[in-house]
Amino acid sequence: MAKLTSRGQLVVGVNLIIDEANRTFELIGSSDGSTTNGLIPKDGVSIQAIYSKFIDLWGTNTYQDSPFPMYALDVLSGQFKFGTDGQTYNSWKPKDDSTRNMLRDGGWEEWSSTSPLPAFTSSGTLNRVYVGIVALGSVNSGAQEYYQTTSTGSATNFTFTDGANIGVQVYGDATNGNFDTRTYFKAYVREYGYKYKDSVLADTGKSATGAYIVNMLLSNEQDAKIAAADAAMSSAPYSGITVTYYATNQNQTVGSGSYPFRVVVDGNGATLEQIYTKVQYLLRQNTDIDSGAGTVIGKTAALLMSFLGDTLYTTQGVYITNVNSNDINRVVFTDQNNVQRSFPYTSSGSLIPNNPLIGAGSYYRMFFTAAPGVLDDFGESGAITVNDALGNPITGTFPTGAVTFSFDYDANVQGGRTAGTDANVTVIAGRPGSAKPVQFGATITRAKGINISLVAEQDRAYLP
Repeated sequence: MAKLTSRGQLVVGVNLIIDEANRTFELIGSSDGSTTNGLIPKDGVSIQAIYSKFIDLWGTNTYQDSPFPMYALDVLSGQFKFGTDGQTYNSWKPKDDSTRNMLRDGGWEEWSSTSPLPAFTSSGTLNRVYVGIVALGSVNSGAQEYYQTTSTGSATNFTFTDGANIGVQVYGDATNGNFDTRTYFKAYVREYGYKYKDSVLADTGKSATGAYIVNMLLSNEQDAKIAAADAAMSSAPYSGITVTYYATNQNQTVGSGSYPFRVVVDGNGATLEQIYTKVQYLLRQNTDIDSGAGTVIGKTAALLMSFLGDTLYTTQGVYITNVNSNDINRVVFTDQNNVQRSFPYTSSGSLIPNNPLIGAGSYYRMFFTAAPGVLDDFGESGAITVNDALGNPITGTFPTGAVTFSFDYDANVQGGRTAGTDANVTVIAGRPGSAKPVQFGATITRAKGINISLVAEQDRAYLP
């Protein structure tokens, strides 16, 4: 079955119950839309079809002793009123929320007369307002779209999955919730394995909601950059990837400049795809995702980053620390001033030790093989240790195996080096009691994935 759009599909006593005494109408749905009922709650019925059915019914003697239940202002924009015929107010309304949740293709107001039933009056009281939210675009089957009616409000799921087409209450008088949220609306679709989308009123050209249709621009497509299932988020490297929100600028160095950011993602040495996967996971959580002092609920937090091809772009004010060195030139940061910042070209690679070099007591250091200055070459007094792209010496240990390194190819001028040229380096390594000291020459070019293998003999002569 599908959405009912014809008055002929509504049958009194089968899928439509009219209670003249209490001035309510009720929609009766069936789980399978059987031929005797025809109405599946998820599919619903257009309000125009209900209006047309009422027109037919009130053309018969059966219902002419009751005031007409509703008023149609404009079908195209989906504007309807219950409880008034446009001149008098009579308190007709949907019987319950189950009925309201089956209304499609419109928004509506619910009015009551100022006198008790069965009276109808020339003046009325506005009891409720429902905006007709219609999501435009296609989403994956079973997608759970959700929304906020205030900027700080909690996330509320639409009653049914897949594309939304339903009334959402945005006003209630003192006896119907006592609230008015007609100045804000934001809808979301965030599904695992799909790109995220959210839509606010400004996207629709409207500044407020009301008893009419508001089309929210929601669609998603498969996301090829998701690198792991949710179950992996508690394991390395994902468990160490965090997001911290700040109320003030946090200056970060990008290349030769320092720029302001308000959200800092700790990449934990992971690839951009892994960082993105963890961040997208966090943005689907209905819990606090801020590793700092504040509270930010993931499901309603702003998006933080997205891929364009293989390049990751952050949203305004978002910076990523501890990015895998091989990926440093695939990320573009957008600072708090909405200016894009990226690192100069950074060469990167790995130092790959053999087994005798791995473990406690191991060491490595990278020197420039030859430098323009006097006595600056490897093997001479004052030999220069090569700095990585962040300005830290390339030295350390091999606790478990290979380690990565980065090199600021376009800007490193250590010892008078000419920036933007290949660098000849010498890497020394050892592990007392396990590996004999070794040195290997290599050239750092303008490239990623430079592998420098370090092969040491096992040391059986070392005396502890």
